[in-house]
Amino acid sequence: MTAFVVAALVAFTGATGMAGSIRIGDTPAARIAKDASLPGKGKLGECLPFARALQKKFEAAGIPSRIVVYNYEQGGVPAITTGGDMVAQPTGLGAFHGSHVVVLYDDGGRVYAMDNQSWTPRWVHEATPTQMAQQFSGIDCSVKTARVMPAERKPKAHGVAEVNTRLATN
Repeated sequence: MTAFVVAALVAFTGATGMAGSIRIGDTPAARIAKDASLPGKGKLGECLPFARALQKKFEAAGIPSRIVVYNYEQGGVPAITTGGDMVAQPTGLGAFHGSHVVVLYDDGGRVYAMDNQSWTPRWVHEATPTQMAQQFSGIDCSVKTARVMPAERKPKAHGVAEVNTRLATN
């Protein structure tokens, strides 16, 4: 009976994940986030080049996004914070410390997070950068600090005539 229900749902909704008339996970933003050709995709230690490349693609498509850098500890035991959140409480000197980078982007009124080690974006509730990084990391990590990276500044383009004029007047 269960196999029949699953088969009927797949046939009715389609294998792409249709729910009524809403297509889940098949938006332009989701397709950009899943781009496996971005530099650093699937490579350890390459989260920042991946995040920058992904944010540039989002920017070119007009999709609001931001890069969040965070520090975390891993290897602790689950604990409840005073705010009611579940985090990994470090077990002392045996905890692993690390840093990571994710891209947060807006898609259809929701915020999603994507990193270079994930194959699908993860929905996170809009909150502070630290709370969103914690949601993305899960309970086996304790996010200590997080910040939004400022957008890259492009150097001003100076024409040759302008540079020569400035050199001549100095």
